[in-house]
Amino acid sequence: MNNKTRFEYILIELEKIIRENNIKPGDRLPSERYLKDKLNVSRQSVREALRALEMLGVVHVKIGEGTYLADFKDHRLFDIIGQFLIKTDEQREELKEINRVFEDYVKREYHGNKNVQEQDNKILRAIYTIIKKYTD
Repeated sequence: MNNKTRFEYILIELEKIIRENNIKPGDRLPSERYLKDKLNVSRQSVREALRALEMLGVVHVKIGEGTYLADFKDHRLFDIIGQFLIKTDEQREELKEINRVFEDYVKREYHGNKNVQEQDNKILRAIYTIIKKYTD
């Protein structure tokens, strides 16, 4: 298996582990040793994949403690994508319009609605935070 294929395999399997174990932002991921054994890859390959995910803000490493799933809103990937995709004033204005539509929708559909699940609120807040970041 070449390095790219191995890396992709580790990412896919790690996503499965996160979903199957219901790992939430702030929760500790399984150890490198566990991942190495479960995925039948070298520890170095696991470390490289985790390092790449850390650079993107998907996980964060606490030395001596382990690797933790990062909070969605903190992903640096949005900064990277935003820098490349949102370059003109026209694009910023379009994003501001999306933000206005989104705010109106949330106010209309969710404001004061006691049936809204907390998970829905988290997702909506995350989307709003991302959009707002590029419209200010």
